[in-house]
Amino acid sequence: MTRWCDPKGLTRVEIVVILFVGILVLSLLPVACRRARVDDARATCAANLAAIGKAMLVYANDYEGALPRAGGRNTTWGILPQWAGVSRYQAYGLAADGTGGSATISSCFYLLVKYAEMTPKSFVCKGDVGTTEFRLSDLAPSVAMNFELIDAWDFGPMEDTCKHCSYAYQMPFGLYALQMADDPHMPVAADRNPWLGNATGECKALSLFKPDLPLFQGTPEQGRKGNSLSHKEDGQNVLFLDGHVIFEERSYGGLDKDNVYLISSDLREGSPLGVAPVPYSVVPANRRDSILVHDPPALSPISYLADTPRPIAAVDSRSLKQTAVVATLDCPLPEHKNVIWCSTFQMAWDRLKRDVIGEPIQLPEAQDLAGRLNHSEYPADSIEERSYYAVAGFEKDGIIKQVQKEMRRRFPSEPTPVSDSLRNALPDGILAYAYLSVDVGFQYPYYACADAFRFQDSIGIRTGVTAFRAQTAGPSWGESLVRGQVEVLHYDDGQSPSTEQFAVDLSKETRPYQIVLARLPRYSTLGEAAEVLQGKIAAFKNDPDYEVLRKLRPVDTLIVPDVAYKLTHHVDELLGKRLGNPKWQGYFFFEATQTIDFSMSRTGMILKSQAVLRPATRSASQLVRPRHLHFDRPFLICVKKREPNATPFFLMWVDNAELLQPYEGSGKP
Repeated sequence: MTRWCDPKGLTRVEIVVILFVGILVLSLLPVACRRARVDDARATCAANLAAIGKAMLVYANDYEGALPRAGGRNTTWGILPQWAGVSRYQAYGLAADGTGGSATISSCFYLLVKYAEMTPKSFVCKGDVGTTEFRLSDLAPSVAMNFELIDAWDFGPMEDTCKHCSYAYQMPFGLYALQMADDPHMPVAADRNPWLGNATGECKALSLFKPDLPLFQGTPEQGRKGNSLSHKEDGQNVLFLDGHVIFEERSYGGLDKDNVYLISSDLREGSPLGVAPVPYSVVPANRRDSILVHDPPALSPISYLADTPRPIAAVDSRSLKQTAVVATLDCPLPEHKNVIWCSTFQMAWDRLKRDVIGEPIQLPEAQDLAGRLNHSEYPADSIEERSYYAVAGFEKDGIIKQVQKEMRRRFPSEPTPVSDSLRNALPDGILAYAYLSVDVGFQYPYYACADAFRFQDSIGIRTGVTAFRAQTAGPSWGESLVRGQVEVLHYDDGQSPSTEQFAVDLSKETRPYQIVLARLPRYSTLGEAAEVLQGKIAAFKNDPDYEVLRKLRPVDTLIVPDVAYKLTHHVDELLGKRLGNPKWQGYFFFEATQTIDFSMSRTGMILKSQAVLRPATRSASQLVRPRHLHFDRPFLICVKKREPNATPFFLMWVDNAELLQPYEGSGKP
């Protein structure tokens, strides 16, 4: 067979056609390459988020269903004090009891590097301009040679974290932190929030965005303006609580078509449109509101007031000149002093009286105090059983080991009484022990006062102290939520601002406990002050304008000083005193102490108290005028179960500034 061919070759027309096709193919190659790179970046990003989701599941299994959240119980979003700290306390600026402090969003992600074996590379999206993998070698020699990735608490110093973490996270701090038990369709993480800026400082304008949904009548181009910058505005990869990842072409892929990058405009559910988040002060509108955020870039002109609490030194009450601790509510209030009462000492006494002595305890040398304690038994129904532990028994019967075992089970992080050399020297020793732990977090954190707050004590001396308030210096969407959690329980405008009397519930939705502050005149006892307060609260409900006056209105202001102390009180009136009961003569008290650790700040209240009793024997117009609810004069702190007739388990009369937090800034006191 012979092969036919044209001896003349290709014609000019054929050559032109071939050249045209070649040019067309070459012109399409860059587009195809770009699309391939985009698809590769999108796929790699989706794989990263899927891996993060699996690591979060592993983490949650080890931490009782909680997703990664840096810091302590009431840590807030802010600057991480020391990313390379030797301990979590140092890293997050926590107090000794694990409370307070601040942490970044990226430090929450970094917990997966520390505890779930993820690599820093998994937190970088190829489409996120300006981000690189976090490597310790890039920081040398600024870190120790033996320092490893698992020793760090974040992706490097604060100014670099935005460059090493490409993803936004459901707001992990505050009331609505996600748990694995929440709705599986809830978004957990996604590409960067477009309103908070990327690593290069680029940030979108919310005014250009409008959902392209029938209700909002936006165009497709306007709908794209709400997408992340990481994928050329085509959409964003979103990780959901059940672990699946979807590339959403619009930002409203949460529950109720909720916008994952905006705070919902509906207080009951999610919404496609809402309010752009502000760094360090984000509060979701409700439990269905997705608000995925990341730390702002270092270039972002964001002002931040450090919220790390100062360490609180433990003190002996004997060293306090202006503070007294009383054992019962009917003890007289010393004039011009703070007065503190906590129920733990009464609880320990009650157990000793009921379970060991079997009758009212007689102390001939201190019968006045013994009589008060005998007649002031604390009602068990006024506090939740899970919040306290009280017991009494003989040391020879193993009461100390019993307490240690039970405390490890119920309050594993707290100290317990231990046996000491006195046990051998004093046979037939008895231990009466009570412990109380209550943590009440406000529904919405208050705003820190930037300047000193002037507190005037009962003598008239003014002291600049730190404080928190319900209002911000400028406009803030979250302010309405903070103000809305307050309930005014009593208000009497008096004859002048200095004689105003009022009481407020700082967070009316907290259960089962409530925190009530009351600016009242000084009464003879704390018990009398509590009774008068209850009467005033009841009477206020009869005011014809009660429904209006009970709210903290926009024209009203609320300012509260921070209170924080850790003290040990020795009940000297009992030490060395012999029991007068016939069966117990020869027994005396060789230990009677109470410790009280109390703090009240913009995030809530924490109370821990322990009492130890150890007897042994040697042989054994109000509707118009703004109200200024400023606790700048002596006031009462009352913590109790949220029931009308519940007996408080903590009362404090704040008479002076000895236990308030001194202001050390540049503001004028």
